[in-house]
Amino acid sequence: MHLYTRLDNPNHTQASEVIRRLEGAEAGRVYASGMAALSAPLLGLLRQGDEVVALEDLYGNSVTLLRDEFPRFGLSVRWVPSESSSEVASFLTPRTRLLLLESPTNPTLRVHDIALWAKAAHGAGALLLVDNTFASPVNQNPLAHGADLVMHSATKSLGGHSDIIAGALVGSEAILQKLDAFSHAAGATLDPMAAFLLVRGIKTLPLRVRRQNENGKAVVEALRSHPKIERIHYPGSASPEEERIAARQMRGRTGMVSIVVRGGREGARRFMGGLRIVHAASSLGGVESLASMPVETSHRKLSAEELARRGIAEGMVRLSFGIEDAQDLVRDLERALEQV
Repeated sequence: MHLYTRLDNPNHTQASEVIRRLEGAEAGRVYASGMAALSAPLLGLLRQGDEVVALEDLYGNSVTLLRDEFPRFGLSVRWVPSESSSEVASFLTPRTRLLLLESPTNPTLRVHDIALWAKAAHGAGALLLVDNTFASPVNQNPLAHGADLVMHSATKSLGGHSDIIAGALVGSEAILQKLDAFSHAAGATLDPMAAFLLVRGIKTLPLRVRRQNENGKAVVEALRSHPKIERIHYPGSASPEEERIAARQMRGRTGMVSIVVRGGREGARRFMGGLRIVHAASSLGGVESLASMPVETSHRKLSAEELARRGIAEGMVRLSFGIEDAQDLVRDLERALEQV
């Protein structure tokens, strides 16, 4: 029975069920945004004095929530640098209740071992929450590697058309029921029409993601040695070890590519200004290809020191490839690089 739309409605039920099946979960919930889906377990499960162990390389607003807002509630965070990811167990303390991981990461596309993090979490009696937004359920299912909860900014690949704001969370029914009291009271409810559009978008998810995977790979191969690019970030490319992890836990490498353009921030701006097919916008995962500068968008609230520690260069441009023709995209990027 559906009592009240803020609590639940048929469109929520349908969207949650589809995402649950995609991730191979027992249960699912949808929320008003990706950040609402992240906040629900953080604020619904944790109590004053508890600790979160989080990968340092998270989406910028996730960092802001943990770093700037958590202390007011008596919650603490221990940050794990990417270079120490394989030693995450050493960061846990008796107060650790939740581990938070993102793989591939935003925007450096580092790949981390979900199974290793899950083992560390469970060994300490904690839960592992994985942000699977970049990979999508088509490319990766963290629950299959031991994660307890998986969240999505459904605004991105799940919706796929850049016309809704939504979030999703999947896991066991027992855990999600614990979150319902908080989320229902807090009111971060997904609009029923947005839930309908989310289900509509998911109908083409496998087709879109496969094309995005192909486009991302084609661009990396075409621009690998371009003289105007200092570095290309792509899932598995950071090291042989990350390639082994990616091969083991991912079915596809996504349509996400980050490039570091020569000339720093000004070089990146010139490149962005030269794009014609790829649009300058700060979202991702849709049918259209988008480009953004993390230092001015997703990670703009981080200090220069924090950006450098995470490997986010001034000249970095994050590219989210859509479903356009791969050669058209390559030509557009090459033309834009001529402006640098």
